[in-house]
Amino acid sequence: MINDKSTNGKNFKIGFNFSKYAHTYDKNAQLQKMMAGKLASFLPNTMPKRILEIGCGTGMFTKYLLAKPAEKIYLNDISNEMIKNMRLKLTLPPYIQIIAGNAEFLKFQPVDMITANAVFQWFSDPKYILNRLKKYIKPNGRLIFSTFGPSSLKELRITARMNSPIPLHSENKWINLINETGMTLSSSANEQYKTFYPNAFQLLKNLQQLGAAPIRMASSKQLRRIINDYDQSYLTKKGVYANWELLYFSVINSQ
Repeated sequence: MINDKSTNGKNFKIGFNFSKYAHTYDKNAQLQKMMAGKLASFLPNTMPKRILEIGCGTGMFTKYLLAKPAEKIYLNDISNEMIKNMRLKLTLPPYIQIIAGNAEFLKFQPVDMITANAVFQWFSDPKYILNRLKKYIKPNGRLIFSTFGPSSLKELRITARMNSPIPLHSENKWINLINETGMTLSSSANEQYKTFYPNAFQLLKNLQQLGAAPIRMASSKQLRRIINDYDQSYLTKKGVYANWELLYFSVINSQ
């Protein structure tokens, strides 16, 4: 395993949160699991020889890469605990190499394809990361990724009276950024999805156990107000709901 030591406060918190809740991630990450299945449909019929997966986590998308022949697969994640859980779940062949650390700082070997499922929303500068990853994609290689759009958790942001703590860009914004890098969009998809929870407390608990709780600075009084207001505004016969916007992209490094 290769470890990267470069980080900052924000990235340390992201890695710490994912490590803290790595043992509960799979149980609560049903949406990310569904996204992995959808993203797998964007994989080419003939898999390239050398592949890098950014943010492999517990291996939800990795299993789709392992199902097809490859010469070398690099698996990266910011959280060592997530990697440990992946090792317990999956039998990794000898051609797998683990690279632990933040993809914003790591140096990678040139590959034929980079993949990332439900990861890009964590990058503070999407144009920077697209340009950075492009350097490691061979000519005519691919970048295949999924991420969350700006409609995701909009009910929670309205109720909490806050902006998203992570950047959520529209499909058109991502397409423009891809074009600005000189890469070519091959295909994309936008899905609207709704999840239900018994109440707002369970919604927040689910997000927390994914290592992605969106409300960290709220006081106990503010949190009670948010939960009460959410329950009153978004309760249905199936429980309270949260909307999600799921984005998928397949990109070719045509330059």
